[in-house]
Amino acid sequence: MRAAIRTLLLCILIGGAFGSYLYFTFDHRIIRIFVSVISSVCIGSLMMLVIYYRQFFICRISAEWQKITIMIMLLIAAALIGTEITVMLYGRIAGTGYQPFSAGSIYILNMLIVMVTAIPIYISEEWKNHANARILQQQYRLLQLEQQQTAFELELLRAKINPHFLYNMHNTIAGLIPEDPAKAEELVLLLSKFFRFTLNKDSTTFHSVRDELDIITTYLHMQQIRYGDRMHYHIETAPGVQHIQLPSFILQPLVENAIKHGIETQATDGFIHVRMHTEEEKLVIVIADSGPGFPAIPGTGMGLQMVMNKLKLLYADNYTLELNNTPDKYVRLVIPGNNHHAAGR
Repeated sequence: MRAAIRTLLLCILIGGAFGSYLYFTFDHRIIRIFVSVISSVCIGSLMMLVIYYRQFFICRISAEWQKITIMIMLLIAAALIGTEITVMLYGRIAGTGYQPFSAGSIYILNMLIVMVTAIPIYISEEWKNHANARILQQQYRLLQLEQQQTAFELELLRAKINPHFLYNMHNTIAGLIPEDPAKAEELVLLLSKFFRFTLNKDSTTFHSVRDELDIITTYLHMQQIRYGDRMHYHIETAPGVQHIQLPSFILQPLVENAIKHGIETQATDGFIHVRMHTEEEKLVIVIADSGPGFPAIPGTGMGLQMVMNKLKLLYADNYTLELNNTPDKYVRLVIPGNNHHAAGR
């Protein structure tokens, strides 16, 4: 629409200027200015229509010389048709009637004007199209590289396994084998289930809350077997959150961090409390523990750093992660709900 308005105004300006020149130097009739404007609008509009919609005529042609030949033919046709429309309108306005193909040398003059005007415009438009195509292609390649890099970094984050966790589980299993073989067997099965989650190469970037809860429930159950009465846990989810998508393996490092600082430091009655609900199309995750409060300047442990890196990759700045000590100690994570995954993804 802007191009059409710009073309119309430019044609009126050129026609008015040329008509005024003819009026003051050759034909002292006001109708001369009007006819010049009509001629400029008709021919100029058809000329720009051919240029702007050239792909409709040359989209299936690959040879450049064929494209130029067709464009020249179309521009000549635009000049002839525009001239003929002007002759017809002039005949009706002046009352002399319409006589087809009666403009004489005006046809040739208008064709020359169109060629001189249109060819540079056509070349300029083609150059802009090629430049835009190159820019879009480069942007697409950059986007692909960014997506590949993000996927690679997420895969690295997902693949990182805390060696201390594996070491502690193996020691716990070894200690349980002579004392409680049934629990040792249960822990081996839980550990196998957990590593199936962690090492699954078909894992997607996002899981449902249900799948993610299955992962942390398995993890918490293993830790409860390890710590016995020193640890209790509770998971609370609001109705309707089970289907919401969230980044895969995002909760386990937070829960692991809570166990490290909330259970290992206590001799008895330690607890982990996980709560999940929605607020204004946001998923809110709260993980509380009974350990001592967070320091004034939180450390940058591997688990917490992995979570922050992953959230940054997926959501840019569209998330919040808070460490709170009052009224209780808890971590509060707020991320977009369904259909609001990563920006641009």
